[in-house]
Amino acid sequence: MSQTALQDQAILCALAQHWKEAIQINLQIIKQERTNIDAHNRLGYAFMKNGQPIKSKEIFTKVLKLDPYNQIAQKNLKKISLLKKGAITIASCEDISPLLFLEEPGKTKIVDCINTAPMNVLSVLTCGQKIQLVPKAHSIDVRDMQNAYIGALPDDLAFRLLKLMDAGNEYAVFVKGVSKNCVSIFIRETKRGKKLTNQPSFIGSTNYMPYQRGGNEEKKMKLPSEDEDTDLPPATEEEN
Repeated sequence: MSQTALQDQAILCALAQHWKEAIQINLQIIKQERTNIDAHNRLGYAFMKNGQPIKSKEIFTKVLKLDPYNQIAQKNLKKISLLKKGAITIASCEDISPLLFLEEPGKTKIVDCINTAPMNVLSVLTCGQKIQLVPKAHSIDVRDMQNAYIGALPDDLAFRLLKLMDAGNEYAVFVKGVSKNCVSIFIRETKRGKKLTNQPSFIGSTNYMPYQRGGNEEKKMKLPSEDEDTDLPPATEEEN
């Protein structure tokens, strides 16, 4: 197989997060061309995502010997230094459907968390990883599926979703992106409470005024923003 074909296959494996296959293909490329920096970087990243940080560190260190100013290798070596051995495993790497982050008005929202966890916690998160919302008395935590704290929702959104969740709404949450001290998450409404049939979970921050056509007349209808008071049902009290 040609170098170009192997490279294309290596990239496809990485996009599909098939890390074991990606390792083997990049090793083939390096066997043919020992100074191929791109293949070394892909190999180092595949080792890291496959839960092999020691081998990953060896590969990225080799990249810096070939190219002392290679930013990809420098960045990943810093990331590896924050990870404990085995912190990233193949089980945490999920295939990402192109439909996962498909936005739907009123039912989805992309949010930046506040009060985020330390970088050594954030560094093990992956794009597309399923996480969860954990309601508190006056706030909502964002946690991974092992209940480790990631961050929290902004206060205004938390206030709204607390009422909606108490009334029966359910949400699926995924990691959208991670950078230094910042986690972006994607929230999707998956179930709407019986009393909330016509109540969207998320409303735009602008007061867009669409027209409602009725005969020859056109009426304007104001949509409330998320920080305005809305007719949400009151929180239900627990039965004794």
